[in-house]
Amino acid sequence: MKIGIVGGTFDPVHVGHVAMAEAAAACAGLDRVMLVPAGIPPHRRPAVAPAEDRLRMCELAVAGHPRLEVSDLEVRRAGPSYTADTLRQLAEMWPHDELYLVLGWDAAREIRTWHRPDRVLALVRLVVVTRPGYPTPTPQDLARAGIDPERALLCDVRTPDVESTDIRHLAGRGGSLAGLVHPAVEAYLRDHGLYARPRASGPGRSRDGKTYGQDAEGA
Repeated sequence: MKIGIVGGTFDPVHVGHVAMAEAAAACAGLDRVMLVPAGIPPHRRPAVAPAEDRLRMCELAVAGHPRLEVSDLEVRRAGPSYTADTLRQLAEMWPHDELYLVLGWDAAREIRTWHRPDRVLALVRLVVVTRPGYPTPTPQDLARAGIDPERALLCDVRTPDVESTDIRHLAGRGGSLAGLVHPAVEAYLRDHGLYARPRASGPGRSRDGKTYGQDAEGA
């Protein structure tokens, strides 16, 4: 079985994440694609929403997508959510399956800055999906980024240009998130006040943001 892994903070998960997962499944012929929310995102500020809420929003977002699943592996594991550790665990769980790490080109081009990048690249093949605002990578671009072109599949598919940071800001202002997140995700984050701004008069904690999706560590 060919299994894809899409990692990230998913703070919150949005239509771009789901579109990238579906695009990778189509391009690489993947049987399953798992979204793996980071428990403790490495090299970034802490996520705004708690890990359990981000996990639940991912589950809501993939409803109706038969090939997409959600894993709580990183949410359950203590310490920073390094991709190398996650892939090692998955390889031990499914020794007879092929693992594919799905990355936007913006994240893939930084893979050599990750924790144990050689370990990551040895455990999986990459599916590199083009990202809005970035030119379509070539095999030469992959090689310059330290990626063996023979171990990567380029998926040149247009996906929505959506950022979790913008969604958090919009949600904080009470704006509509229609077309940006699954309706059930919007309902969940509204009901739980995940990105609501604190009232000016009265106690409350401020919420800060971080960049979306395929983070510096990917998973």
